[in-house]
Amino acid sequence: MLWFRNAIIYQLNNDNLLDKQTIENALKSALFCPCGNLDTTKMGWVSPYDDNNLDDFIIDMQGHLLLRIKKETKILPAPVIKQALNEKIDKQEKALSRKISKNEKATLKDEVMIDLMPRAFSKYNYYWLWVDIGNKRIIIDCSSFKLAEDILAILRKELGALALTPLSIEKPLEKIMTTWVREKLSFPPFILGDEAELKDPLEGNGIISCKNQDITSDEMLVHLDSGKWVTKLKIIDERGINFIINPDLTLKRIKFDSVILDENEDIGSDEFDKRLEADFYIMAKTLSNSINDLYIIINKIV
Repeated sequence: MLWFRNAIIYQLNNDNLLDKQTIENALKSALFCPCGNLDTTKMGWVSPYDDNNLDDFIIDMQGHLLLRIKKETKILPAPVIKQALNEKIDKQEKALSRKISKNEKATLKDEVMIDLMPRAFSKYNYYWLWVDIGNKRIIIDCSSFKLAEDILAILRKELGALALTPLSIEKPLEKIMTTWVREKLSFPPFILGDEAELKDPLEGNGIISCKNQDITSDEMLVHLDSGKWVTKLKIIDERGINFIINPDLTLKRIKFDSVILDENEDIGSDEFDKRLEADFYIMAKTLSNSINDLYIIINKIV
């Protein structure tokens, strides 16, 4: 589905890299190509509309660009590898009339992997990348910075450079979130949700996870008074979205309200491309407003 569930946010520092034609040329130079017999993984760009569409690699909705990348990972079950390796080791030891060394076993394992790889199963994953030209940002819907950097590396390779950094603030976000909760600050249209994670900033242990909890209650304040900081916090934007904000300013478990999800219900199910474009535009507008306003608010909190 198009609706982002995660948001790893990067701030662009170079206007030239926001040129749609330049980006499109870069995508066409790194299209998805399936794994070969010896490849364990491959990643490349595909059309947001359909894998078989070889013409349209960017959806452009009033300065919001949507890209899609496909990743193939070869899967070999561990028991299959172990069985094949044991058989190969047994055969080798009988031929040599001795136990083989650790290095020899490692070599045999490489040979087993080469033998088995052509028969491995393929797992496919798709990831969305959204270029917000107006705010000079790139937002990736994935769960880790490692994966986000792998995706950006493919774009960087074709563009030659990609001047951006993860969205950040000067003060520790944990301290800001703690102040927000402790002082029960009000920042409409944002309200505090019913979920948080608390941690001792010095000891790094004693993690407390709270769900379905009034996080400004006296019970929670006791933990804050003992020195714990809020390290994850559910934020509700009353304009139709909620999410968990992490200390690195990534957003996880993004959920859009039904009033947002159903806004394009009048578009027929047979008009997939049109619905995709319309949903993307609403999502981009909603999420960019939340990111912009939240960023302003957290920079205000002392």
